[in-house]
Amino acid sequence: MAVQEVESKDNQRKVAIGIDESEHSERALQWYFDNVMRADDYLVLIHTPEIYDLSMASPAVVDHLLKDLTKKVTALENKYKEIVQKKKLTGKFRTGQGKPGEVVCKIAEEEKCKLVVTGTRGLGKVRRTFLGSVSDYIIHHSHVPVLVVRNAAL
Repeated sequence: MAVQEVESKDNQRKVAIGIDESEHSERALQWYFDNVMRADDYLVLIHTPEIYDLSMASPAVVDHLLKDLTKKVTALENKYKEIVQKKKLTGKFRTGQGKPGEVVCKIAEEEKCKLVVTGTRGLGKVRRTFLGSVSDYIIHHSHVPVLVVRNAAL
């Protein structure tokens, strides 16, 4: 679905922004607006929905989970669409399946983005080691510059 989806022009800077339901992605988007946004930027909002292990689930449970997931993704898209439209920017909303960091890097490359913006949960070193970090992954695997907005930035 589109965030006032219009094809980008050759001279527009494409910016990939990783989003989810957290306040961290809202803060990252707001920091981008306040500090690096250009009036003619083209935004590619990237979301990776939760992955469920459906191997043992009944068809009724699978159907319920997929409907719930679709509802959540649509609500998230509508929320960010409204925010972006208030800034009079154009772009698109993309979703992908897999690990969030991998999905952001892959879509940013497919869309030929010039910058990736992401928030961070501010995990400590030990938790980050065991849980992994989406922003760490993006920093180390993105083919373009990455702007990581830490919680303390606002």
